[in-house]
Amino acid sequence: MERYIIRKAIKEDCEAIHRLIQELADYEKMPDGPQIDSKALEQDGFGVRPFFEAFVASEKDSNQIVGFALYFFTYSTWQGKSLYMEDIYVQPQHRRKGVGLSLFRSVSQAALTEDCVRLNFSVLNWNLPSIEFYKSLGALDLTEKEGWHCFRMNRCEMEQLAQRKV
Repeated sequence: MERYIIRKAIKEDCEAIHRLIQELADYEKMPDGPQIDSKALEQDGFGVRPFFEAFVASEKDSNQIVGFALYFFTYSTWQGKSLYMEDIYVQPQHRRKGVGLSLFRSVSQAALTEDCVRLNFSVLNWNLPSIEFYKSLGALDLTEKEGWHCFRMNRCEMEQLAQRKV
């Protein structure tokens, strides 16, 4: 890790974060997934009401951003304050050098600083290297352990629900 720095993201990092989000989407075999641009990241992460926070990993020599972890705070009605890590990504040529672990550790420390009781995240079922990495750190697969499944409603479905008569 002597070649890298982990730090909180700033507004000026949004173009690099956006580029890495696209790299992650490509890796996840969903190249058309990202629907936002760096300006949306600037507004949503650094505007009047920030919706997320992030850490970035950069090379000390070049100051080039090579990884990021993006997260936000949530709430569990069973246990209280929680943190959700939306994405963590390190460029392939910088993996196996402690960068991912350092980013994940920083997110964990952010959760503990806010007195969170949970750090939640999702992993695609085919991404076995990541699943094994998280399990090696003590993370639980809630689908395996408790049977929880993740669901989503997109904007269209939310609009239909909002208009639905009771």
